[in-house]
Amino acid sequence: MDNELKAIYNEDLEELLQSVNELEPINNGERFCKECGTPISLNNIQMVIPKKGQPYEYVCDSVICVENYHES
Repeated sequence: MDNELKAIYNEDLEELLQSVNELEPINNGERFCKECGTPISLNNIQMVIPKKGQPYEYVCDSVICVENYHES
């Protein structure tokens, strides 16, 4: 299992999401927090989790959601 943490600066997030064709679905309210189901936006996105062979997963900026994700 690869436990390497990768980070991206906020100012580069939009470009990253565009490059993986996820910006439009996020702007359209089509992506949701994996933990609480809140719609993901550029304002509340905390984590982008790539999944091999599957769509990306997201975690919002709620401390509870981030902690729950790390515990699972």
